[in-house]
Amino acid sequence: MRIGKFAERLNTTQDTIRFYIKRGLLVPPKVSGQYRFSEADCRDLERILELKEMHFSLTEIQKIITFQRLTGSNTEEFRRLYLSLLEEKNKKVSHELIKYNRLSNSIRDSIHKIKAEELENSNELGFPIHSLDLLSCPLCRENLMLSDGVIEKNMIMDANISCRCGYIASIRDGIFIDEETARTKLMHGKPMPTKEEYLESSSHKYINFLYQGMAGMIEMINKYTDEPKYILELENCVGFFLMQYIKYLPPKTTYILIDYDPERIIKLKKNLEMFYDHKNFIFLCCDLNKLPIIENSIDVALDFWMTNDYAKSHGEFLPKKGKAYLKHKGIWIGANPCFGDISSGKINNTEYQYYNKEKILKEFVSVGFEIIETDSFGPVIENNPYNSDLKDHALYQLIYAGNNK
Repeated sequence: MRIGKFAERLNTTQDTIRFYIKRGLLVPPKVSGQYRFSEADCRDLERILELKEMHFSLTEIQKIITFQRLTGSNTEEFRRLYLSLLEEKNKKVSHELIKYNRLSNSIRDSIHKIKAEELENSNELGFPIHSLDLLSCPLCRENLMLSDGVIEKNMIMDANISCRCGYIASIRDGIFIDEETARTKLMHGKPMPTKEEYLESSSHKYINFLYQGMAGMIEMINKYTDEPKYILELENCVGFFLMQYIKYLPPKTTYILIDYDPERIIKLKKNLEMFYDHKNFIFLCCDLNKLPIIENSIDVALDFWMTNDYAKSHGEFLPKKGKAYLKHKGIWIGANPCFGDISSGKINNTEYQYYNKEKILKEFVSVGFEIIETDSFGPVIENNPYNSDLKDHALYQLIYAGNNK
């Protein structure tokens, strides 16, 4: 919708909306020079107005909104940040005049609500029994054998897994684990940053840039899919995209999450158990090169910024690798960072070949996909220490969707 209709719907002014856009609180894309507002923008503005009513400063609102975009609203990290800000505000309000009692009660209610949710009994998640036929040996592609299984509420919580070829794995606490590939994930030789550390080192514009990419992918998912049976998420930070998409996730869809770091996937699983109602997840602790999934079984594959990382670590184009797992006419939806100065002599073409929009789309078609939609936006320039390969480049983002032919 255009800005006039958007302002009317939220009972505010166009000048107010332009101000929030300038401050980075609203991040609608531009189409033919005009801002285009979506339902996600409506929810963002509703949250902004809600926080404004609680007398949060623009700086505080920006911090909350940006962190929500980084983590998702129902995460431990976001709750901790939001709760600390609410408690600090409550102390100030308690010393104000009687006319602020209504505001104080509103904040207190929010605090109690968040604390109560954290104290509720969590729902255990395990490997769904109905998805056993999805499993396949990653070495020889034969059926896997399960033994010593523990089943609770139609979910496998523990089991030993083996294949006649010698492949061995297990299910522990509902997570499929390939012990040979399980290891700690590092970034530049150091532990991966927490979301709080990442936020402190990144610009608001960059976080909004990531959020826009996820919003674009979600729009394409909702446009081109209808209650898919299996969705496979491919990204370096497991669950990062899911935290934004989960409110749209169809209840009968099984969502597959992959990470070779057991601690990271355990943390994500606990968060999903505590704060979300969706029951159908598959947690795979393994390498992308050893996926225990049968071919031609996935309805939708989601690639959020993983193509470049995979090319650097494995020397292979990720859609080519993932294509085998997609059903005929299955959908691949990706978001990929691209450089505006890709032809510059300072860029190593081998290392950075998939920062080239034309290169990505050309190879996407050449490996057997049919492009059904593309979009792009930018640029931003980001210099945080965790994305050193992006430093000083005009960064754009390509969003694209295609059918497996």
